Amino acid sequence: MTDDRHDAPAAARDERPRPRYGEYAPEGWVNPVAPVESSTESSAPSTAQQGPSPAVRSDAPAAGTWGAPPRPAVNDSTGGRRFDRVATFVLLGIGLYSVVSNVVMASSFSSALLSAMSGAGYSTDAFTSQDALQRVGVIIAVSTVAAFAVTLIWSLRRLAARKVTFWVPLSIGVVMSIVQMVLVLGVLFGDAGFVQSIIESGPSL
Repeated sequence: MTDDRHDAPAAARDERPRPRYGEYAPEGWVNPVAPVESSTESSAPSTAQQGPSPAVRSDAPAAGTWGAPPRPAVNDSTGGRRFDRVATFVLLGIGLYSVVSNVVMASSFSSALLSAMSGAGYSTDAFTSQDALQRVGVIIAVSTVAAFAVTLIWSLRRLAARKVTFWVPLSIGVVMSIVQMVLVLGVLFGDAGFVQSIIESGPSL
């Protein structure tokens, strides 16, 4: 007959005195049949006792704020930006010349236009709306000054913001040219006698 005590596990052959009912276990005594806690469960209380981890604090200031590193400068020497600036200033120069011309001609717009038409071979003897044509000249001069002021301010702001700008004076110049042509033709073709003389005679060569 074999001795069962040699076959029992080491935990079952614990020689330390076991606590009796109602008695506290002696110091260092471990229940051999108690389940072993996993490493994850044993580490959970210690983690919970530590409390929430402090938030990560970044001392680096946001871009664009005081003390932040400067933003990389936009290269103004690129071909597209250089072309835009040159074209914008050229168109503004043409617009300024047109404004000055219209202001100078405002006082003699009717006579200057009729003289130009006579030089082109058209008979202007039957034209009787000189006063209306003169008023159109004043309207054109005032409107071009206002339009150029708006164009200049708008263009300079867009150039300061490094945006494409050449289309601003170009588009406003085209619109003002169309407006001027409509006003002048409206007065010329509103004179029935002048229109009849142009149809019958045409430009004199």
